[in-house]
Amino acid sequence: MDMAFASIIVAAITAVGGIIVAALNKFRKENHDDHAYVRGVLTMLYKSQNRIEVKVDRVDERLTNHLESHASERMLDNERTVHQDGVEGNK
Repeated sequence: MDMAFASIIVAAITAVGGIIVAALNKFRKENHDDHAYVRGVLTMLYKSQNRIEVKVDRVDERLTNHLESHASERMLDNERTVHQDGVEGNK
């Protein structure tokens, strides 16, 4: 094999390697962008879930207070009472 042919082979390998590296870097950047987007969506979902939990706790507390006020005023049907867990039942 002469020097000219070896130089052509080395240049071809270098060109193919450069193209592969460029393609991998492009996919890597897209993957980073996708991960950043997903992280943002998950953060938004986490915050909205926490707000919903707070709202449910508030509604639960208000409903329990409402049932307890009915029980203290003897307004429940059939002399039912409200248990500690907020569920009404018979005495």
